[in-house]
Amino acid sequence: MRSANGAATGVRGRGLAGGGWWAWAALALAGAFVLGATSVRFALPRSTVSLWWPAAGLAVAFLLATHPGRRRSLGFVVGVVASSAAANWLEGRPAPVSLLYGFANAAEVAVVVAILTAGGRRPRLASLEDLWRLLAATVAGALVVGVLAGLTASVLLDGAFVVSASAVAASHGAAVLVMAPLGIAARTRRARRPRWDDVVQWVVVAVVTLWVFLGGQSLPLAFPPIPFLVWGALRQPLRAVSAQLLALAVVTVTLTSSGRGPFATAAAVYGMRPEAVGALTQAFVVTAAVTTLALSVTASQRRQALDELRSEGELTKVVLDTAASAIVVVDAEGVIVRLNATAARLLGAPEEQLRGRLAAEVFPVDDPRELARRMGRIREGGVPLHDEQDWHVAGLGVRHIVWTNAYLTDPDGSRTHLVKTGVDVTDERAARTFVEAVLESATATAIVGTDLAGVITLFNRGAENLLGWSSAEVVGRRDWSLLHDPAEIGRRAQELGVEPGLEVLVRQVRAAGSAEAADWTYVRKDGTRRTVSVAVSGIRDAAGRPSGYLMVAEDVTGRREAEVALQAGLDRERQAVEELTRLDRTKSDFVSTVSHELRTPLASVLGYAEMLEDGAAGDLTPRQLELVERVDRNGRRLLALIEDLLINSRIETGRLDLQPTRCDLADVVASAWASVETVTRDRTLVRELDVSPAPLWVEGDAAALERMVTNLLSNAVKFTPDGGWVSLVARPDERHSDTVRLVVSDTGIGIPAADHERVFARFFRSAAANERAIQGPGLGLSIVRAIAEGHGGSVSVESAPDEGATFTVSIPRVGLCDKAPAPDIFNIS
Repeated sequence: MRSANGAATGVRGRGLAGGGWWAWAALALAGAFVLGATSVRFALPRSTVSLWWPAAGLAVAFLLATHPGRRRSLGFVVGVVASSAAANWLEGRPAPVSLLYGFANAAEVAVVVAILTAGGRRPRLASLEDLWRLLAATVAGALVVGVLAGLTASVLLDGAFVVSASAVAASHGAAVLVMAPLGIAARTRRARRPRWDDVVQWVVVAVVTLWVFLGGQSLPLAFPPIPFLVWGALRQPLRAVSAQLLALAVVTVTLTSSGRGPFATAAAVYGMRPEAVGALTQAFVVTAAVTTLALSVTASQRRQALDELRSEGELTKVVLDTAASAIVVVDAEGVIVRLNATAARLLGAPEEQLRGRLAAEVFPVDDPRELARRMGRIREGGVPLHDEQDWHVAGLGVRHIVWTNAYLTDPDGSRTHLVKTGVDVTDERAARTFVEAVLESATATAIVGTDLAGVITLFNRGAENLLGWSSAEVVGRRDWSLLHDPAEIGRRAQELGVEPGLEVLVRQVRAAGSAEAADWTYVRKDGTRRTVSVAVSGIRDAAGRPSGYLMVAEDVTGRREAEVALQAGLDRERQAVEELTRLDRTKSDFVSTVSHELRTPLASVLGYAEMLEDGAAGDLTPRQLELVERVDRNGRRLLALIEDLLINSRIETGRLDLQPTRCDLADVVASAWASVETVTRDRTLVRELDVSPAPLWVEGDAAALERMVTNLLSNAVKFTPDGGWVSLVARPDERHSDTVRLVVSDTGIGIPAADHERVFARFFRSAAANERAIQGPGLGLSIVRAIAEGHGGSVSVESAPDEGATFTVSIPRVGLCDKAPAPDIFNIS
């Protein structure tokens, strides 16, 4: 029997997994109990055994249908003991006799099922061998139950052992032989749908059987149903045949038990014993079963063989027609008897038109006579097993076909047919020729192929040029690794922890399938060394198995030397840049120090100048006052320059630390506007100021913002000649309500478009400023941009030569009730 796991799988396949199987088992045992009680009740008068025991057949059929496994089968057999004993006891037999009969019935079931499922096989009726196995199991089970029941009857019921044993064996054997096929057939799929002739056959079998067993016929007319069963066995599947056998057995036993039918009539006429009547009845059932099942199995095998033959023929045709090779079968006379679609396509005609014609007539070869001569020697084996032909195929040109020939022989060993299998290698050889041409044309690239052992199989022209070896000198004889610098191979082998040799070169390819290009040192035939960039990849055969390695190498000696020189130059440049950076930092520190040192005495100068203007040293004459004012004006210009230098130094070192507070930009603009009045006092310029009446709140450093506005105004005044105008507009941005716009415009000398971005660079002075000798270091606008961007804003310019300039600064605005902190952008670098 099958293991429990295997049984569970089979049970699940039929929907009886888990507790469901036990429910069906209980139902089967209940059925066996009913059938057993019925068999005992309707036993022939004066008989110690029942005429038929279908309970045994039902138990066997259930186990064969469900195939539950060892543990469940054992539990079911125990249930058979109980149900059979209960049926016998219920019908009046003594309890010891009933129990022993129960053990006998269970033993029979166990023996039959064990034989049919021995070795874990699934019981079936697909061959005569399976039928013999069923008969053997039935006989073995019948002998077991017969011996046990005969002993019980002879010891406890004073019956004859041989008579009782034979009667029980026959009744049980007939029941198992009829019902076991139903259990086997339950596990098979329905072969086809019932047809009208199946219904006719069923009706005929039923009518003839009822006529035989209801009409009071004599014994010679007991067997008319069998030919009609044979009719069904030859045409219907096993399930239907088994059902008809069961129906015949039930009718036969039931009517014979009730005194009807030829067997009961013969008993009444000739005074036959009940056991003899039972033997005749069982013989009839067994004969019908054996005859019908044998024919059914034989017919099923025949149908299966025909289906397999048909499938094999269809499969052969499909295989032939889908094969990429051309296949042609010719007989001993050279006549085509079969060809596939590929051959027909090459020959330019359908298979039906080519069959029956001489191969020499239809093969488009250059010499048909030579082909005919060869085909005429098929019986003598005159056609070589391998040959090649050039076919002139319409629309395809000349196709080169490589043929493999095989002879077919009859049972006497005489050659009868020749099977030609041809492969069109035209494209393959063209591709091979192309690849060879490509490899040979790659004169600057070395391409080396090896097998898995490292023996060189390919050595192109580029490899010959690079290494100095000829292909004939290395192919098939020289290890790839011997072309490398031995010291380098040894060093990298030590790094990888492997033996020096091929493994060093292909280790990464074996692990990952490919390897990135790496630099290696090749040793030429003359001993010189070249640096090469080598890419290694694996080669696989048609089945996908590794078959070798391919190395593509490029001589990079000059390139690597140039890279080394370039790296040295870059190192020198980096050192120079570092030195310049250090000098620039020193310069910035010097400027910052000097500016601070100048700032203190200059502040004193300006302070004393103001005191002189205020009359602290007495009244000044107009000429003296003019000179003092000039000192004050130039001193303030110098102070502004110093301030610009200090701010620029802080910008360069990334230390422009702004102190943001909430301030009104209008106040900042007013202060800056007033600070430039001293510069414009002696100038004839039109100045216009337009500031929003509402506060322009921003988060910013008021001093830095004032410096930004002052620089813009100073630039405008400085580059605008007398008679021009300078304006400043400070209002909210009309398009962006969260932004304040400062617009400083003038009618000065203007800025070329090419210089718009450069004017914000440090120390930049335009050509126009230099031509007009306009003073200034060129730091003002770079400071403007740094302060604007430090406040999260931006500055832009619109200008053209001689058309003035307009500088626009945009700074984020803070609402009247907005107390948000300033953005962390005020510490800029």
